[in-house]
Amino acid sequence: MSKITLFNTCQYHLDRLNSYPELLEEDAVKERPNSLTQIVGQAIFQRRRALGMSQEELAEKVGIGQQSLSRMEQGKTAPRFERLQNLADALDCRVVDLFAEPQESADFYAYSLAELFSALSDEQRVFVHRQAVQLIHFLRDHEKN
Repeated sequence: MSKITLFNTCQYHLDRLNSYPELLEEDAVKERPNSLTQIVGQAIFQRRRALGMSQEELAEKVGIGQQSLSRMEQGKTAPRFERLQNLADALDCRVVDLFAEPQESADFYAYSLAELFSALSDEQRVFVHRQAVQLIHFLRDHEKN
């Protein structure tokens, strides 16, 4: 696919999305988990985390505010068409990669759990870790049968 065709396709989808503001409302996004806005937001989030980059760092590289980036990652707003290449460059990927349904990797889940763990006390972390290890062993053992 040529870059012109790719950009035209991206522009078409973003124009459609922006022509229906009700699709960008928070409640509408929650009801539509596979909306294009959420897909792009998840891709940005996962790629940023995989690179070990903070929202502030990525926002600065792209030239937007941290709150704008946060809304994008949450699927509340779509990035402007003009920013797609900047995002892709900063995330070391192609523009088209931002429109692909993200694959939730082990790293994605590890980061997600690490964020949850950070809110717990040391004692709670030990307890949750033990429970998780037991559950994982149980699931592995029963998957083999």
